[in-house]
Amino acid sequence: MARAHAVAALDPARAAADRSDNDLASPRIEAAVTAFANWQTAFAIAVAVLAARVAVMAWAVARRRLAWSRLLLPGIILVESASLWWHDRTALWQLRLGTALALEITFIAIAIREVRRSARGSQPLEARLARAFVALLPPLAARLVALELVIVGSALGFLAGGWRRAVPTGFTYHRECGLRILLPILPLLGIGDILLLELVILPHATMWLRVLLHVLALYGLVWIIGFYASLRARPHQLVDGRLTLHRGLLRRVDVPVPLIASIEPLPSFADDWKKRAYTRGAIRIDVAGPPVLELRLHDAVRPIGVLGEGAAATRVLVSVDDPASLLRELRP
Repeated sequence: MARAHAVAALDPARAAADRSDNDLASPRIEAAVTAFANWQTAFAIAVAVLAARVAVMAWAVARRRLAWSRLLLPGIILVESASLWWHDRTALWQLRLGTALALEITFIAIAIREVRRSARGSQPLEARLARAFVALLPPLAARLVALELVIVGSALGFLAGGWRRAVPTGFTYHRECGLRILLPILPLLGIGDILLLELVILPHATMWLRVLLHVLALYGLVWIIGFYASLRARPHQLVDGRLTLHRGLLRRVDVPVPLIASIEPLPSFADDWKKRAYTRGAIRIDVAGPPVLELRLHDAVRPIGVLGEGAAATRVLVSVDDPASLLRELRP
């Protein structure tokens, strides 16, 4: 204090500048403290809502309306969230660590068990994984997690040499697909995306935002590769009088051959609006690039997509690299 008074006496201008800096810093500090307090309040409300949700789920488990394993993931999130207030309490911190560790080990063990149970079956891999994850997640979340795992796995397998493997037997639709033309230039697109974000769109953005956007862009490239790999690995199949049509792993539909009333090439249209109006209400199993065939059925069928069964329809639009071969097999 004495030193500050001495500095003020010897250099009044410097003392005035220090007071001015302090006056400017005080509102910033108060704003930061207020924002932190608001964040804590909002977070506490979110944790309370999650705790109420876990209590409702526990009641459903007690009444045997819900599998007890569905409590694991919300319980882990609740314990980990509440631990933000326990970091300075040794006993509670140890309790939190033990509880979270037990829940996480149980979660992983059940996930492995369910995946091994569903390892065999005639359904696609994402459907079997989703059936396994239903023991731990809501059905919609289980389907989305399974889809993302299969997409990433397909992309990694394709990049690790899967592109050299023979295409499964069936009626392909990946050879004329537009994604096949796009794949060789994906590295250039990735580099261009990075330069565009860094130099034009977000040159002054914070580091975490830039890293997040780069990760999302990279994941988009992985998604493109994984989706193309699924197109290649899942051709249309005709087995025992049943035609299984695929749109990669995004959609499939099973059509009994006796149900097919007619199969013809899709008509040409003067513009996209007329084509859109014509195809409205049909089951779309087509991709951009290959020729498209239109199947008209005696009775409606339901496609199976990422979110489950879709609307039933009596018309199916399907892409095929060699439509003549499929026509020979289906026409009497």
